[in-house]
Amino acid sequence: MKRPDKPVEIRTENAKKYPVDPDRDYRVSDIQKHLKLRILSSGSRKWEYDYIHKGSRRKHTMGSLGDLTPTQARALVMGWETNRKKGLDPFTKAAKGISLLTEVDAYFNHRRIKPHTSKTGVKTGISPEEYKDRQRRFVRHFAEDAIAQTPLLKLQLSDIKKWFSRLSSETPSEALHCLFLARHMTSIILEDNEELASAIVNKFEAAIPKTEVKLIREAIDQSRTKRPLTQPEFKALWQAAEDWPDKLEGLLVQFIMCLSIRSKHAGRLLKEDIQKRTINGKEYFYIETTFKKTPDTVVLHKKAEAIYKKVLAHHKKKGWISEFLFPSQNWTGGKDQGLRTRGMNKDDIRRAFTGNSSHKGIRGSAAAQEPSLLGITAKTAAEKAKYGEWKLKPVGIHDVRDTYATAAADIFEAAAFLQNSGTEVTKKAYRVEKMETKIKLATRKGKVLGDILG
Repeated sequence: MKRPDKPVEIRTENAKKYPVDPDRDYRVSDIQKHLKLRILSSGSRKWEYDYIHKGSRRKHTMGSLGDLTPTQARALVMGWETNRKKGLDPFTKAAKGISLLTEVDAYFNHRRIKPHTSKTGVKTGISPEEYKDRQRRFVRHFAEDAIAQTPLLKLQLSDIKKWFSRLSSETPSEALHCLFLARHMTSIILEDNEELASAIVNKFEAAIPKTEVKLIREAIDQSRTKRPLTQPEFKALWQAAEDWPDKLEGLLVQFIMCLSIRSKHAGRLLKEDIQKRTINGKEYFYIETTFKKTPDTVVLHKKAEAIYKKVLAHHKKKGWISEFLFPSQNWTGGKDQGLRTRGMNKDDIRRAFTGNSSHKGIRGSAAAQEPSLLGITAKTAAEKAKYGEWKLKPVGIHDVRDTYATAAADIFEAAAFLQNSGTEVTKKAYRVEKMETKIKLATRKGKVLGDILG
């Protein structure tokens, strides 16, 4: 194949066939003005942005043919050219030093990120829980990594791919969270920095195609074992929570088992979220909070009410001061050890349930007391003789919800049991906005629980 002597529409399949001159490098011009493919004497093929700024001709190496497709390379050049015509040179000394690490404070203090209440009383930013998750994620996976330290202009798509591949081989779901964070941080940096925006598109968006992300998501879903607990498993888990040395975490698990709410929602519950109301001469406790961005009401049946009162008694016994119903044991307000300033998160619950921690080299204090709730469940021959043989290893706390779904009388009741009451299918069967209906659902759920526990 001959080297082109005039601009051509460079295609990946042809670009790979352009001959190598062992004596010197040469360039092929694309139909996109200022875009060239440099064929090195070594055999490597690099994209270049060839432009003139203030009368001076300049070249910027964009990345290799393997990192950037012709379409992506053209998109980059088009963006640069739009801003160059405004008199901006994207590759100034100031822009070259900007990285995720240099901009991390600006990102977490950005108006669209940091949770706060405006002068008008409107809450802005992301949720406090998500805000803290992103901070922890950055410290854990970015701060000490070259991916955050390398200036964005110098960051190669191959570097991003290697970083993502390394993360996804260890924790695929966490890798996707990190990719989202990197993409979002870059978009914010570009938004507030016109000079840098003229030089770069979101490299984290370009490096990992949506098709690859989709495949990873599918693999994660397939790896998750979701199944309802059998009656012996459910009974064993309930007893394990009863026997758990740290009573609050045991009560949390039982509370979830009573109401089939998600563990992350249980951990975020405030004391004020549980209210009391008298209807037809009877007193009912109910949760008034938001599940999956939808306000909802969940009435406590008698068993759940009993667990709730045990939790309050535990608070009083310990002398805790906390707005959270299930405060984290490892998060205090400083010198006052009675102050608990954070609710249990998914890691706290995971440590209690499985004995595992997502933090490298760290095990929770509760997990140190006993292997896990699952460990207690199957630790004695007497319990196995009482409840029968079972395998709990593949079981997670989320499987409690599936247990209720399968025990429901029909699909409508199942949706209502799982707080999917905002769906159209449920609304057709239940006037879920009515308190009377909520009470009936609670009574029904209490009966299902009673039947399972025996």
